[in-house]
Amino acid sequence: MSDVNVTVVGHVGTNPVLSMSENGTEWSTFRMASTRRVRDPLTGQWADGATLWFTVKTWRDKARNVAHSLRKGDPVIVTGRLVVDEWTSDRELALPDGTTTTVPEQRYKLVVEAQHVGPDATRGVARYAPVIDRAPATARGAEGGPGVQADDPWSTGAPPTTAPPAVPPADGMPGVEQEEPGDLEGELSDLLEDTHVRA
Repeated sequence: MSDVNVTVVGHVGTNPVLSMSENGTEWSTFRMASTRRVRDPLTGQWADGATLWFTVKTWRDKARNVAHSLRKGDPVIVTGRLVVDEWTSDRELALPDGTTTTVPEQRYKLVVEAQHVGPDATRGVARYAPVIDRAPATARGAEGGPGVQADDPWSTGAPPTTAPPAVPPADGMPGVEQEEPGDLEGELSDLLEDTHVRA
């Protein structure tokens, strides 16, 4: 059977949990809620419909990135392979005579083995910060490159540089580059002179 790939839009339902398998592979998991919007044909009003719950799983580098990026309540978009986890658990049932009995119950959950996970920028502002090279600091230090603290290989801070810091945007929007103020008087004079010549 071929894989079923899905794209799910919703909200993070639980804080991501970062774990490690017995063979040393990191993986993360979190619950995600996707609520459908439905329109009442009688009133024309929109309202929340049924909510589908998914368990989102990621592995290795993706797992660490997801665990450090998302929090409960964040709007999120997830793409990946849809699978169904099934298991059997015991359930207690009350009998008419007042006693209880345990019966096996088949349970399941929808799981998205995620290939891509990201915040939904249509619902808020998000800023991307790349993860720096994870190579050991000593290996790059020998080449004369900027060192990285060995105790924080996942730091998203930029490596030291001798370049002057960027001038913050005047309008306060992060990441928007502003042009350097030019010689406005000279530009205006050239423009008027050019208009004179054409006339």
